[in-house]
Amino acid sequence: MRKGNLVKLNLATCFTVKNGGERDYPLTHSANDHAGQIEGYRHLTEDEVNAWYDSPASRGMNSAGETKLPPRCKTFAIRKNDTLIVERARCRVSFGYHNPTGGWAKVLNPVSGESLYVKRELLEVIS
Repeated sequence: MRKGNLVKLNLATCFTVKNGGERDYPLTHSANDHAGQIEGYRHLTEDEVNAWYDSPASRGMNSAGETKLPPRCKTFAIRKNDTLIVERARCRVSFGYHNPTGGWAKVLNPVSGESLYVKRELLEVIS
């Protein structure tokens, strides 16, 4: 997989046997599996984080009595028939307040126009 390649979801690794794949259990949850989609992630922009701070969701404390931290990423649905364009084939990404993990690819979804991070093992090269 290289920058500029066209890729699609590898059905065998993304979906259960009932939905055309080889997995025994759903990757995330059954609703995504039945809908034929997986989740791609991207970091929030500064404007989105500022909008969260201005919203009522940021007020108060969490269940542990600590102040709430803003979200760091947003999820988008990638459908099984979507064709994606690889922007970066190998990435280490941190989506939360933890250390970065490897094994990700940055892809452009032409349907939504979003640049998303997806696990490389879930993708297969078309050309």
